[in-house]
Amino acid sequence: MRTFLILAVLFTVTLDAAAETRRLNKPVVCDNTEKVFRTMLEEFGETPQWRGATPEQGTSTVLTVNPKTGAWTLIEYTAVMACVIGVGENSSSAWGTPA
Repeated sequence: MRTFLILAVLFTVTLDAAAETRRLNKPVVCDNTEKVFRTMLEEFGETPQWRGATPEQGTSTVLTVNPKTGAWTLIEYTAVMACVIGVGENSSSAWGTPA
C-alpha cells in the first residue's frame, strides 16, 4: 500500500509539472550574419565568449558578452543569416573558462 501511495504522489507531481510547460511567443530578430556580429561589437561592445555547433541543422550558436557592462546576446547563425534569440544583463561565468 505504501508503494502505491508513493507512486500516486510521484505521478501527481509529474502531471503538475507537465501542466506548467508553456510555449513562449517572443520576437526573434534576424539579419545578415556579418551585419549582426559587426553591430554586436561596434554598437554594444559585445564579443563572442562561447560557441557551439549543431551540424545536423547547419547552424552555430554564439554567446556574445560586453565584459564592462555584463550585457549578453545569444545568437543562432549560418554563413548568411543570424538570429538574436535571447538578450540580457548581469552575465557572469558560472564554471570558469573552458580549457
